[in-house]
Amino acid sequence: MKRILILLTLVVSFSYLGIAQEREHGMHDQMNERFEAQKISFITQKLELTPDEAQVFWPLYNELEKKRKENRDQGRILFRKLRNNSAELSDKELGDLSDELIELKLQEAKLQKEYHLKYKKILPAKKILTLYHTERQFQNMLLKQIKERGKHPHEKQN
Repeated sequence: MKRILILLTLVVSFSYLGIAQEREHGMHDQMNERFEAQKISFITQKLELTPDEAQVFWPLYNELEKKRKENRDQGRILFRKLRNNSAELSDKELGDLSDELIELKLQEAKLQKEYHLKYKKILPAKKILTLYHTERQFQNMLLKQIKERGKHPHEKQN
């Protein structure tokens, strides 16, 4: 019983990995492209990068995002395994799964630290902190848009 409660707690705390559900490949790609364009525009506007900063920052940022995506993809695989097989998994298998989820969280933290140190070499501290705040603002804006769409499901979305 404790293992199940721990696993459920992990599921809730790791829920950002499960937000993105599988969709038709083409539609999913279009949505990702639009999302990425909005995110780049949002970050660019808020950070006010100089051309020299932007030239070094964006490749680094994109590299980090690629690694984060790989981490999220691994998390989705684990959650799919949990969702599809939780009743059949032994206590040991559930324990191993929870260990893997924690390891993914640790990997995310290590990535954040690694790239924070890289950012410090190219950006002033104020812009780094603005970046972190801006990423949070962008996530909140998207969540708000998703909630609004849920409130008006029959209205046409732009």
